[in-house]
Amino acid sequence: MGNVSIACAFISYCGPFNSEFRDILSHEYFSQDMKKRGVPLTPDLNLVNFLVDEATVGEWNIQGLPKDDLSIQNGIMVTNSTRFPLLIDPQVQGENWIKNKYAETIDQFRSITSLSNPKFKDFYLKYCMEEGKTIIIQGIENEVDPIIDPVLEKQIIRKGKNYMIDVGGTQMDYNASFTLFMTCRLPNPSFSPELSAKTTIIDFTVTQKGLEQ
Repeated sequence: MGNVSIACAFISYCGPFNSEFRDILSHEYFSQDMKKRGVPLTPDLNLVNFLVDEATVGEWNIQGLPKDDLSIQNGIMVTNSTRFPLLIDPQVQGENWIKNKYAETIDQFRSITSLSNPKFKDFYLKYCMEEGKTIIIQGIENEVDPIIDPVLEKQIIRKGKNYMIDVGGTQMDYNASFTLFMTCRLPNPSFSPELSAKTTIIDFTVTQKGLEQ
């Protein structure tokens, strides 16, 4: 039970931090908390091996995800989180991997955009959400336009057999296959606590340790 609790906490909270802080949180803070509460867990639990198998990691590497530990952890967070990911990605490694991994659901004309695009809501978001496509919103800085809050919070309304989300006064059909990614090129952004609660922030910044690995 402790293993599952630590894995959930790791995916939920460790994304914005570098590898050193992730190790401190998972191996010291989370583990000590489990021991204090008397929850059984595996000593020196390897979270990567617990959450993903080697075949999946190999597939991610072929798709362009680097082989270092931090990148593998990031891959786990992207694929397991229930909230839509917001990538801190100055070197565009994470975005390139996502484009390869989700290539089948990416429309080259309607899947990659920015919030400042005048056609964002009606041309890009509406199409991707209704067709179950992947949308990548580039150029996020410190804040996100509140218009997409209902999407980030998954405020889904059921009407008969259909699912819908009200985006800026427009009711759009919602396909369960729809995925959304946001990318930030700033190396050290300052996101609000509200945005942190609505998304899974994941730091894809290339590190010296990662390059050595």
